[in-house]
Amino acid sequence: MFVRKIKSRKSTCFQIGEKRYGKFKLIKHVGCATINDEIEALQVKSRQELKDLIFKNQIFLFPEINKSFKAKLLNWHITGYHLVFGKVYDLAGFPNNILKDLVIARIVHPKSKDATVRFLRDYLGIMLSKDRIYRFLDTLDKNKLTRTAYDFVSKKNKGISLIFYDVTTLHFETEKEDDFRKKGFSKNHRGDMPQILVGLFVDYEGYPFDFDFFTGNTFEGHTFKTSVEELIKKYQFENLTVVADAGMLSEDNLSYLDVKKINYIVGARLKNTKDEVVNQIINHNYKLESINEIELDNQRLIIEYSEVRAKKDAKNREKIVDRLKGKLETGKPVVHKNKFLAWENKDEIASLDDKKIEEDKQFDGLKGYITNTRNQNDFKEIIDQYHNLWRVEKAFRMSKSDLKERPIYHQEIKRIKSHLILCFVSLLVMKESEKILSRKKYTIEKTIEIMGKVGEGEVRIGNTKMPLESELNQDAKDILKLFLGH
Repeated sequence: MFVRKIKSRKSTCFQIGEKRYGKFKLIKHVGCATINDEIEALQVKSRQELKDLIFKNQIFLFPEINKSFKAKLLNWHITGYHLVFGKVYDLAGFPNNILKDLVIARIVHPKSKDATVRFLRDYLGIMLSKDRIYRFLDTLDKNKLTRTAYDFVSKKNKGISLIFYDVTTLHFETEKEDDFRKKGFSKNHRGDMPQILVGLFVDYEGYPFDFDFFTGNTFEGHTFKTSVEELIKKYQFENLTVVADAGMLSEDNLSYLDVKKINYIVGARLKNTKDEVVNQIINHNYKLESINEIELDNQRLIIEYSEVRAKKDAKNREKIVDRLKGKLETGKPVVHKNKFLAWENKDEIASLDDKKIEEDKQFDGLKGYITNTRNQNDFKEIIDQYHNLWRVEKAFRMSKSDLKERPIYHQEIKRIKSHLILCFVSLLVMKESEKILSRKKYTIEKTIEIMGKVGEGEVRIGNTKMPLESELNQDAKDILKLFLGH
């Protein structure tokens, strides 16, 4: 038996066969190649397969004589993440520097800076030292990067006229406070640790385009005016409507928006309104007409009734009352500020306050919205716009859970801010990636898993080194097709 090499105009093929009666009898077709390195590798493979065939049935005194030949993987790194998330990063217009690598690492492997250095080196083939990363992060310009984000979101959605604002808290793994990190009311239930407040702006689709941060003991309502004022100075909006929850509701905040001629939709605390307004709220027949509008001075209070919400409110109250009854009967301590308790004095509880319980029932199923818009019969639009606040909440969940934005381990203020900037850019890239992937119903998590198997490297076959790339499965092909169109 021997190896026969056949050259054609387009490729070189290798076959294993033998001569019989002056003619070549094919035993095995090894394969064809067109590139010189592949031809050489195929030739090595042919020789090995010939050897295997010749000694197939022979018993050796020394087994290693017939040792199988194998290619050696010299190096390999993932390229799939840059083909997907890197593509979106470029599409958004962010600078072409190591920020792209850090953003991708934040999305697919959100760990400490030490772990990021190892991940970039071991899995992406990118050599960066921690010192270089920190020096680079210290140069990040929040205004430039948020401007890039704003331009991308504005162009994508043909302008921004409806914005949503909310605040969250991020705590630190330390007990030490300073001028920036302060203890305060924690939405993460970590009031024992110093924190900062982060205010985030998103558009009606949930795309983040700007953010701000405040000391940890700042009341969230006090962030509203400052953030909005900086925003309108920066972007010169026209016909702007701001949507926020009831935590932002204060006369000062709303008066500021009225003066600036900015429309707003904010959640209303119905139980805290004036008595005459409360009477109008509870005396309306919501079974007959589920939406009630009450004119205030220069505002409209819109109340919406939902039977589903009414059942939920009643069930939640029953749980609270039952829990209180149990504690009162067993003498267990209760929270003094609970609205359903009647106190004879500061230290002695008389009983549950049945009157307060009955008053609370009158608001079951009701949700209020305050707006200064004057379009009549736009109730559904106002309610729908307010309900889109969940998009900000989702953005915060993505930051905290997927990007591991908290807890923060940095101590220097500039490092804390650069960490938030990195998470903000990563959040926008993730949001746009999620939107693109939704066309084929792929999730971010599934995409990370699939594209983590797409890469390239180098192998050695005999004395020949050859480039290597992953063979794409159908999922990888489908995902890449989604992003190649952008």
